[in-house]
Amino acid sequence: MVRGTNQEFRFKLSCNFADLATIRVMFWQDNYNGPASWRPLPIIKVRSQCAACDEANQCSVTLNQEETLRFSDKRKAKIQLRGVTHDGRPIATMEHLIKVYPVYDDSILDGDILPTPTYEDLIILDGQNIL
Repeated sequence: MVRGTNQEFRFKLSCNFADLATIRVMFWQDNYNGPASWRPLPIIKVRSQCAACDEANQCSVTLNQEETLRFSDKRKAKIQLRGVTHDGRPIATMEHLIKVYPVYDDSILDGDILPTPTYEDLIILDGQNIL
């Protein structure tokens, strides 16, 4: 997963997606609660935030760019799906480890992507005088 991008995750289920009454997908990193209290980890998605796939026994869930920016690229993320079928049978996937790749510029979080500076905007330090 690349920080700052929308990332889709697909799960192969032990039952059909339509058979699930509830779903809870949790994304987290061990010993890390997110970059700020208003941008916490873990991130939890529920059934209404999941989508059916072409195959009946699969579903997907997507993290948006702000959500992927909550993760640190210094450690792997974890993801797990748990659910309960309409007849009360619990299901779960194994924990999956996800490599988190860095992004150079977090400014997309604020909605302000700074333009690339032009040559006139740069201050060149040549070791002597500031030009």
